[in-house]
Amino acid sequence: MLWLHLSTSLGILASTIFHHASALSQPNEVTRRNLLIGGSAAAIPLTFPQLTSASNDAPIAVVGASGRTGALCVASCLRRGIPVEALTRSGNWPPSKIDLSTVGYTGDYVSSPLLTVSACDVKDANSLAMNLAGCKAVIYAASASKAGGNSKEIDGDGVIAAGEACVKNNVSRYIVISSGSTTRPNSLGFKFTEMAVAGIMTNKRLGEVGVAQMYGNGGKSSYTIIRPGGLDEPKIKTIQGPSALEISQGDVLAGFVNRADVAEVAVELALSTAANVKNTAFELYYKNNVVPVDKKYRKYANDDNGVVKRLGGDTYEELFSGIKANYDYLEDP
Repeated sequence: MLWLHLSTSLGILASTIFHHASALSQPNEVTRRNLLIGGSAAAIPLTFPQLTSASNDAPIAVVGASGRTGALCVASCLRRGIPVEALTRSGNWPPSKIDLSTVGYTGDYVSSPLLTVSACDVKDANSLAMNLAGCKAVIYAASASKAGGNSKEIDGDGVIAAGEACVKNNVSRYIVISSGSTTRPNSLGFKFTEMAVAGIMTNKRLGEVGVAQMYGNGGKSSYTIIRPGGLDEPKIKTIQGPSALEISQGDVLAGFVNRADVAEVAVELALSTAANVKNTAFELYYKNNVVPVDKKYRKYANDDNGVVKRLGGDTYEELFSGIKANYDYLEDP
């Protein structure tokens, strides 16, 4: 049983490599499939309603819009009728070989008046300041790749630089898509990912800490850090919705989740004005296959453990309602 817990935790968290640095590996490499243990999420019938409507005409900007998760964030905004800026290194969008219909968007992006596509380099403060000015929210979905820089530049410094641009431009919401286990350097998931993509987990954590520090002045702008579980294993690629998801805080639990659901949650949070989702971090995964990130956290997988709440709900409002503001991670027991 102990071996199962450890191996499953490693498989779940190691699979995040293929989200955070997809250009550094190929999807059919044997390492990921050999490591993954446990089932994927069950299919849940779902339609694609307008889940949340925008309050004004200011756009949401997606940094890293050419990535597999970032592209779906853009498509999710378009499906909802929300103005969106797709920010990529090349200034081109959409990326090839990404199925935007996984978040229910089947419209014509070429002629959509809601879409603006711009070149943006997260290593250039002026580029960030110019592109993020006038936005009501920013989703940071960029990560290290061969074409765009190393993990220090993108996952660490870039996250902080985009946050600084948000604060200076009075952007209301800053959403960072990070990774589970960033606060757990002794976990197998952290170690494996750090080894496979040099420094990526260390730099993601430095980015998280930098953002938390700059938002510590109690201003009107706020951030939320999403730490998704393994992103490549789920066979159901379309949105499964809030009823299939679970949220916890403490960075002690993990599970699989697909990119479509991560994108939906990111957009929902970008639009949210709820006080409890401000200046905080949480983990996101499907509730049907939850494991601890390390064996010493097994007790927190129990629903009634009294410390880590396992949050769920049939709507996003219900799913988010138990999140604690101004929270980072649980100290080791």
